[in-house]
Amino acid sequence: MKLYLGKKRKRQVAFGLIGLICGTLIWWAQVCDPLQEEKGDLSTELEKLTREHDRSIRDMKEVTEYIESHKAVEKEMIRFDTLKIDGKTLEEISAGTQSILQQFLDKNTIPIKAYKDLPASKWREHPISRVELQIETGMQGVSDLLEYLETLNKVIRVERFSVSYRKKKDADLQISLQIATLQM
Repeated sequence: MKLYLGKKRKRQVAFGLIGLICGTLIWWAQVCDPLQEEKGDLSTELEKLTREHDRSIRDMKEVTEYIESHKAVEKEMIRFDTLKIDGKTLEEISAGTQSILQQFLDKNTIPIKAYKDLPASKWREHPISRVELQIETGMQGVSDLLEYLETLNKVIRVERFSVSYRKKKDADLQISLQIATLQM
């Protein structure tokens, strides 16, 4: 069986094929090719963003490590701040030292007989303020004072601690106490 197409039919098939080819070419030019170009651009952009993301993660880890290391330093600085006695000059530090001791002595009803600022000295090029206190108390007062000085978390040191005995009715012991405070 022979398939015979007429001229009109051949023209319709030819125009149909030409239309199909033109439609395919237009579709390729208008839709498919721009999508492929966009796909290529997006894959390039994805690679770039992936590199930036990896770099950002690495930088974030470095910053986190830096922050963690500096938190330890910050905690150490806070600890040092609690150790020091506030004051910018040696006189202010001496007054702060006296105030701290005065609060303890008042709380334990131990009166200060005399207070004297001594000349400043140095320790490893750092100035040290020095004060001398004279107090009268009993054996329990000496014990409480020594325990307080041992547990006091400040940068002070006892340079001299002398105790002399004198028979009195309420305070048998006279204490001369020299305290040095480091200025930071």
